Amino acid sequence: MNQDVANIALMFVLPLGVTFITILQSAAAERNTHKIIGAILSLFIVVMDCLFYFSKNSFISYNADGGLLLAFASLMLFGVLYTVRSEEMPAKFANGLFTAFMLAAFVGIAYWERPTLLVTSEYTPAELAAQNAKYQDYIASFQNGEGGKWQEAPKAPAARNGGANAQANSPAQKTQMSEASLSRLEKYITECTKVIDRMNAIMASIENFGTLPANVSESEREKKSQQALAINNNATALNKKTLGLFHPHESSEAHSEIIQASESVRLAAYSLYTYALQENAEEQANQYRQCRNQIAQARASLERFWIDIQNLKSNNQPQQEDN
Repeated sequence: MNQDVANIALMFVLPLGVTFITILQSAAAERNTHKIIGAILSLFIVVMDCLFYFSKNSFISYNADGGLLLAFASLMLFGVLYTVRSEEMPAKFANGLFTAFMLAAFVGIAYWERPTLLVTSEYTPAELAAQNAKYQDYIASFQNGEGGKWQEAPKAPAARNGGANAQANSPAQKTQMSEASLSRLEKYITECTKVIDRMNAIMASIENFGTLPANVSESEREKKSQQALAINNNATALNKKTLGLFHPHESSEAHSEIIQASESVRLAAYSLYTYALQENAEEQANQYRQCRNQIAQARASLERFWIDIQNLKSNNQPQQEDN
């Protein structure tokens, strides 16, 4: 539900609202020259809107990030219109600053972590569309709160249980990656290393949380529940961060493992928070056991992630040496 609200607000309400306001302000101008300039700027905004909505992933990624980028581009043109229309120097200066700030926001979003302006992105429109579609259902179910219940993590396929040798002999793993894909893989590994460092810190906090004594006081339970809530919030934020990582197609298996690890950490933190709130001893034991099981699942997923990454790098090493 939260993601749906964000999509409606950032992809439709905000960009289209700025478009209509710009058109109305252009029509309300007193001078003909201002009306002409407003019409030209409005035309630019309408063209950007049409490309965004009808030619999806052509120059801006068709998601909430792209809608935000489109809105700032429209606001920048809106600022240009008001700069031209202003009669007094203070008003011109203020509107000029507004335009500059909107341009700064546009440039910042265009170059930020998630590829948004496709001209500046290393990903093709087809890659962006495929990855957005792949994780849309998963993100929606998480935002709707369906992931709050603990579930046994799926077991690894038989071929994966064989270890590094089974993966190294896989035909998919032997596919040589292009230079651009190798470059993206290195950037992806760097981002994943940061995520895993945060993941390890959260797991350490969970393990250091300890257990509640049988005769715990209300004040102590409140203190521990607040601590568990902070851990749960950090795990939830990290889970969203992991879902937002973009990766080369060849690292899809590894990426599924780090997503599984992140989800296991989130569920472990959720179980820990539930454990801190529970007063029933049997339910406490159940939640604590689930928490420990999910930590073990997360560590196993991280181990498989690094095996996949090492296989990818080793299988593409000959290509690097030839170059």
